[in-house]
Amino acid sequence: MSEPPDFVAARDHVREELVRFQRALRRAGVGVPANAGPTAARALVEVGFDDERAARAALRAVLVTDADDVATFDRQFPEFWRRLRAGLDGEPAPRRDDGPEGTLAPVGGDPAAGEEPDGADADGDGGTDPDPVTTALGAVATGTADAAERAATEAAWYSPTGDATTVGGTAGEPSSLAAAFESVGTALATLRGRRWRPGGDDRADVRRALRESVATGGTVVSVPRRSRPPTRYRALWLVDVSRSVLDTVDRSFLLATLRRARAEWSDCRVVFFDEDCRDVSTAFDEPTAAAALDALERAEREWGGGTRIGGSLASLRERDPDAVDGRTVVFVVSDGLETGDVDALEREMAWLSRRAASVLWLNPLATAPTYEPTAAGMAAARPFVDGLFAFGGPADLEELGRQLRRHGAGGRIGYEYDPRRRISNP
Repeated sequence: MSEPPDFVAARDHVREELVRFQRALRRAGVGVPANAGPTAARALVEVGFDDERAARAALRAVLVTDADDVATFDRQFPEFWRRLRAGLDGEPAPRRDDGPEGTLAPVGGDPAAGEEPDGADADGDGGTDPDPVTTALGAVATGTADAAERAATEAAWYSPTGDATTVGGTAGEPSSLAAAFESVGTALATLRGRRWRPGGDDRADVRRALRESVATGGTVVSVPRRSRPPTRYRALWLVDVSRSVLDTVDRSFLLATLRRARAEWSDCRVVFFDEDCRDVSTAFDEPTAAAALDALERAEREWGGGTRIGGSLASLRERDPDAVDGRTVVFVVSDGLETGDVDALEREMAWLSRRAASVLWLNPLATAPTYEPTAAGMAAARPFVDGLFAFGGPADLEELGRQLRRHGAGGRIGYEYDPRRRISNP
């Protein structure tokens, strides 16, 4: 039996406002736990939507882990509650991005709430609101903010424990995403795999030489070399859309990477996962990024909590076992924070490793020079991964392609062999 449309709309509104509230708190420096989303939703349902004081107490207990953050929570809560109630009363808040300092955008045109009346721009210049697709992809900075402020806003990343911290990326010359993708695509097309080792492509082909010598009376005129034909590979992107990842990764880079993969690789699928998994491949085939952004935001609203990597992989195996075969190169984009059963993660990663041609893990946290894969989930998955790489920008994809071309999937590859990391840690 399908759910009534009014119920579905109300549920989605509550989820979206909770996600916005958590994002605003994190931007304001509050250490919101990475898996607080589902717990906050359950707490709000438990206390109901009529008693503001009870809702405030319930959400404060779930979202605030440091007493020093209570004041920030109390300042943010009234606007969140007003937005929540407005939507439940039939006046949903417009889709607007919140300010870089973490405050929620006010509902409607209430001057008392700090918003200009309809027809006026917030900065008084009469302009229009920013493109929601563009601004929602990354950190939002006001037009009057200088470059340093924008850089500080965009560097507000969060650790897997939910504590606010700034994670510095590795230095390097900027490179285009197109060039980076060409590097990775070339590497995949010539991927040796586990049975081919560096140097295996350029050995003498003795059998072919003997066959050709028949035409010359048994005299070997030349010795042909073995050559590795281009690999007909499949690509599967498994993308973690939990809060800890979405608050860390550059969303514009993530979505642009997935759209280019779908456009340039003939056999490529994209699957989002968090508490479950969902194939969203077709969302990345549209001419604009709007559909991809909608798919990401829908997953953020519906899940938006701690990751069950093992459970999600189990769902993929049970529903679509043919998604992975001996020609499939699997890219896992995740910080490796497992809130489910670590033993289940190990079992599913073992299955994935046996089935796939190669498993490459792309971790946004590995862009930090001091990163080490010590989180329980990442440590459990590591033995089943051919390479663990940083995932912060085109330069990281270019480094991935360079290492694959040079050493193959079975070689010594990964973030620890990245020369930029050695330069950052002399």
